Amino acid sequence: MSITRRRFIRNSSVAGLALAMPFSVCFARSAPSSDEIRIALMLSSAGFMGIAEPYPIAVLLMAIEEVNNKGGINGKKVVPVFRDPASNWGNYARQAKALVQSGVSIFHSCYTSASREALLPIIQKANSLLFYPAYYEGRECTANMIMTGSCPNQQVDNSVPWMIEHSGPNVYLLGSNYIYPRIINKVAKFAISASGGKVAGEKYVDLNVTTTAGYTDIIKDIKAKKPDWVLSNVVAASGDAFMREYAKQGLNSSNMPILSYSMTEPEVLSAGIENCAGHYTSFTYFQTVDTAGNKAFVARFKNFLEKHKKQFPIPAVTSGVMQAAYSGFLMFVKAAQISKSVEPAALVNACKGMEVNVPEGKVRVNGNNLHTALRPRIGRVNESGLFDILDESASLVEPVVFNPLIDPGKTCENGGEYHIKGKRVST
Repeated sequence: MSITRRRFIRNSSVAGLALAMPFSVCFARSAPSSDEIRIALMLSSAGFMGIAEPYPIAVLLMAIEEVNNKGGINGKKVVPVFRDPASNWGNYARQAKALVQSGVSIFHSCYTSASREALLPIIQKANSLLFYPAYYEGRECTANMIMTGSCPNQQVDNSVPWMIEHSGPNVYLLGSNYIYPRIINKVAKFAISASGGKVAGEKYVDLNVTTTAGYTDIIKDIKAKKPDWVLSNVVAASGDAFMREYAKQGLNSSNMPILSYSMTEPEVLSAGIENCAGHYTSFTYFQTVDTAGNKAFVARFKNFLEKHKKQFPIPAVTSGVMQAAYSGFLMFVKAAQISKSVEPAALVNACKGMEVNVPEGKVRVNGNNLHTALRPRIGRVNESGLFDILDESASLVEPVVFNPLIDPGKTCENGGEYHIKGKRVST
């Protein structure tokens, strides 16, 4: 864990170059063979998401290696077809279209909601299937997506009341200027109000603001408003800049703590442990989950990175999103074994109600909305750059896709202007 921010950025840049090249024999791009199952890995190793997305790429390749070493799926080898959209939303659509035309129908892809929104219409039109691993804003149901990350209620409902109790009622909302931060902050406002809190201020910043100078005035505004704590949904390289400027202006976890849903173990290392120590997040998985299964998972991932360090010169940490990517792959394998098929419709049917033991513990796919019941946890960054777990749900929390306060009367059966059962419908 003794890694400097400078070394992390250098390694991430190298990873972007390495991942653009073939990874061993796994990235064969020839026509499909009858004894192969090709799946798409569409994640960015370049661009502003290059600090986070190499991790799900690496863990998916590890999972594929593990299942192939055991004989594959139903006797067939899993072959990943990798594409790097380089954090460009248009590339997700273009590359997905080319992949489905080549016969690929299973995608383990995307991190940001913007990338998912670019990819999903292509997936739906082709009647393909996306396993999506990132925490997101909800409000989207489709028979073409298995969602393994958190819905808003699985991050907000536990953490906002906890922060108000421990840090105070006045909250400043900050986010990157795209769909996820705006919706998650909208959900948070209801939770803040229900817990007796108040919103002291609210700002949104373009994703291309990646220098500390871009946050000087915003942090001056935060200091002027004097909130008890800040809810930040500034993501990726923008989040790095915000955390550095926040510390530079004398703010820290003691005088004004931050709760950031986008702060995972890789983001902490990228922004600098010294700038993140003591601040909070809510996730269903942390590297520090104290179970034998998770310890074995972390050890396997570290060994995998050591074995492939030329392709993945990144710190050997695990995170919520990459663990959810691993979970999604385990669901895919189990569904294929149950259905004896890799046809999307058969896989979806097999996933409904499925329970899987994964590094964070037992999880379950909700049969109605194809999102996952998870166990929310609250973590605080420690001096090693990992998270001390301070609070944990006693049981699995079912995903709430449509918040009734934002979308009254809308469900995954009769929702509004969203993807419903594979089709976009309007109110």
